[in-house]
Amino acid sequence: MTRVRKAILEIFRLAKDPMTASRIMETLSKRRITANRTTIYRELAFLNEVGITREVHITGRGRSFELKDGHRHHLICLSCDTVKSIPFDEHLDDEEKRLLRDERFRVLDHSLEFYGLCEKCVKP
Repeated sequence: MTRVRKAILEIFRLAKDPMTASRIMETLSKRRITANRTTIYRELAFLNEVGITREVHITGRGRSFELKDGHRHHLICLSCDTVKSIPFDEHLDDEEKRLLRDERFRVLDHSLEFYGLCEKCVKP
């Protein structure tokens, strides 16, 4: 395992929200670890391929990635653009089973995003 890959995995482990390649580069730089953009994307492709991370598609944002440690959904603040990952498993398994049964549609993955204002941006 390379030093860069190990550092990227640690960054993901500590992250509370999806990370862009640029943000990963900034975090590596703060830790005095140098890696160019190509290396970062190569590492992200590898981590996705082996199933450690996944690419997250959030409307209006660049490519983001997160650990594949359970299914997460996201709260997105329309004012400050912060993204927060949240667990939200209640009834989704039942809905996927219903879709398979009623629609003959096998869900392989899904994305659920809530857009609004975070507590810092809500005006009292």
